[in-house]
Amino acid sequence: MSVTERSPVARAGDEPDGLAQALSSPRLCAALILLAVAQQLLGHIDCDVSWFLTFAEKVLDGRVAYVEVSDPNPPAAFLSLMPAVWLARALALAPEAVVAALVFAFAAGSVGFSYYLLRSGAARSRRDWMLLLEAAIFLLLVAPEIVFAEREHIALLALLPLLATLAAGEGRRPPPRWARIIAGLGGGAAVALKPHFALAIALPALAIAWRERSMRVLWRDALVAAALAAVGVTGATLLAFPAYVTQALPLALEVYGAARDDLAHFLGHSLALAYAALFAGFLLAARGVVLGRATLVALLSSLGFFAAFLIQGKGWMNHAYPALVLLLLAWTFLALNDRAPPMGAKHALIKFLFLPALLAAPAYFGVVEQLSDREEHEGLLDAVARVAPPHPRVATIASQLDFGHPLVRRLGGEWVGRQNALWTTAAVGKLLDRAVPRQRARLEARRSADLAALADDIREGRPDIIVAEDRATREWVLKRPEMAGALDSYRLAKHVGDIEIWRRAE
Repeated sequence: MSVTERSPVARAGDEPDGLAQALSSPRLCAALILLAVAQQLLGHIDCDVSWFLTFAEKVLDGRVAYVEVSDPNPPAAFLSLMPAVWLARALALAPEAVVAALVFAFAAGSVGFSYYLLRSGAARSRRDWMLLLEAAIFLLLVAPEIVFAEREHIALLALLPLLATLAAGEGRRPPPRWARIIAGLGGGAAVALKPHFALAIALPALAIAWRERSMRVLWRDALVAAALAAVGVTGATLLAFPAYVTQALPLALEVYGAARDDLAHFLGHSLALAYAALFAGFLLAARGVVLGRATLVALLSSLGFFAAFLIQGKGWMNHAYPALVLLLLAWTFLALNDRAPPMGAKHALIKFLFLPALLAAPAYFGVVEQLSDREEHEGLLDAVARVAPPHPRVATIASQLDFGHPLVRRLGGEWVGRQNALWTTAAVGKLLDRAVPRQRARLEARRSADLAALADDIREGRPDIIVAEDRATREWVLKRPEMAGALDSYRLAKHVGDIEIWRRAE
């Protein structure tokens, strides 16, 4: 980015002084932070975060990871929440509250460090810096809603300083070496959470190397530190939890990764089309503009995260979160720092596409559910509480984890089961239709093992309550030989819509 760039917002006549001052006021930053805290106080953590807290607790209590408690994600997923579990136990606090507090603290450090790194890049007015800070606070703390503290949220916060280092480049005053290395370590930690996230680093780094006509960019301190950290953290965690390599990883590659959403459903029920519209609008608005370095980095990193979203193929909002946030940040840099072409597309698209999309960002990630503290399955929590003993032991017969999590934690209960749901059984059901005979046999064996494990968990764990996704799922599961007799000592206690609640007979 050229050091002579200035914000068009800062020019006289672009907007009323009163509005300009209000938008760039420290009071607005404080208000956004308070709003973000209030949202988390009003709502509850998402099912994924709830499950990984449970996973971390069980490992801390001595369960063998990926044997007695398991998941298709690498160890960094539950280890990222382990500090919250330790601290919560030491302070006798709820782990959910400690997770939220630590993420807020991490976000403050990430945004502050990124601000420090970006200061060495292009010259900007005080107003521009405040607007960028407010956009970052809004997108990283307010917009996440029920995606808050998900792996994608934590990974983006960890990656942000590295992106700031790339955006600053050599700048007027290059960041000190220690700062570039720390930024790189954060990027490596993000990749350890999900290897796909390497694309969010590689694409902007390659774009800068192309622009500068020099491969030396790829050997800068931050990128080398990121690569070493990604390999080191991943290698160390795999050595510490070898069962992931021998048991969980093959299952993840063969079943979880392969079970992609149908394309039509993916496009119609995910944020893919919203992203495509924003990206197409960005390209129209940027015609004739030499993109600043920060704009380019945010845009290419966004594309890397979007590629990861497509590769995973599940369509979930948490998977889409980093791509959308970085695309909106690219729009922000474009609006503030890049010279506009002659009056026309850019200003119209900023007003009628970017600004509405920016303000609507919380709606993409469940603002209604968060502010209303809406359950994953409305009425289920109260229904289970009515028929269950205090602090119940709970298992589920369900394809998705949101039938058991965070339900069991909100009841102060205990989760019974090594997996979070029958996700293997559900995924195999999708894959069998297009599998060749050799694959069918292997997939059937995977499904059989999944059902047998659930039967063992129910017999040995003796849960007080079993939540069945619906009657059809429960009947199909119980007809399988692996589950024979597993519910003989249980009686149907209550319905919540299609959901069945079974209680163990006294």
